[in-house]
Amino acid sequence: MSVTLSSSTDDINLQHPELWTMHLGVGKESITYVLYSKQQDNSLISGTVALDTAFGNYLKSVENCIYDNPLFLKPYGEVKVLVESNHFMVMPNEIDDYDTCLDIMETAFPEADGEFALCPMPQCGTLMGFEMPKGLEAFLQRTFYNPPIMHQLVPLCEYYKLKQEQTSIRRMFVHLHDKKLDLCLYNKGALAMTNSYVFHAIEDAAYYALHAWQDYGFDGLADEVQLSGDKHLRDAITPIMRKYINFV
Repeated sequence: MSVTLSSSTDDINLQHPELWTMHLGVGKESITYVLYSKQQDNSLISGTVALDTAFGNYLKSVENCIYDNPLFLKPYGEVKVLVESNHFMVMPNEIDDYDTCLDIMETAFPEADGEFALCPMPQCGTLMGFEMPKGLEAFLQRTFYNPPIMHQLVPLCEYYKLKQEQTSIRRMFVHLHDKKLDLCLYNKGALAMTNSYVFHAIEDAAYYALHAWQDYGFDGLADEVQLSGDKHLRDAITPIMRKYINFV
């Protein structure tokens, strides 16, 4: 499958956008997009557009980025949005009352000055609560006609859960990208922990992963680590992890 990578959307001209799906990743410094059509072979298009933060207002920077790129505003058949957030919490499905979830988030993050949102993780059987800057959710819902809005870790958690099937093995999935480390730990198929870290050296990334491994009682001889993401980062972290874990 061929992939088109672009840092500018000016040269992307889509015919019949109603047959395409757009996924947007709204980060702190950029917006990442993925476009594809199930009706067209080799259609995958992805890229990143930097946010102009000179305004000093994050919401205004996101709005300007989207309005300045008409590609984002086409009438797609489906739109999904991922939001980067440092304040998040996985909660059991049994807590299905929004006000209760909101109280839990406010108690866990009393210093938060944004707005809390919830998204389901049906494969994992859990809910993800997370913070967004004030006004961001309303803008995204208004601009993209009420798309599902998820925390950045939700697709990883759901995808890796599908790979568990019926297993007695504990697995840690390590996803490396852009100096970031995303972790998903599963204990006999059930999501035990997920988190995201920024690292400056690969040794730091290995430390975060191994610390989580130890904290959740995983066995270096019997349990598994699976790596994904940037190949150079995977190649760098593999020998470090293999010093302590048999199967990487």
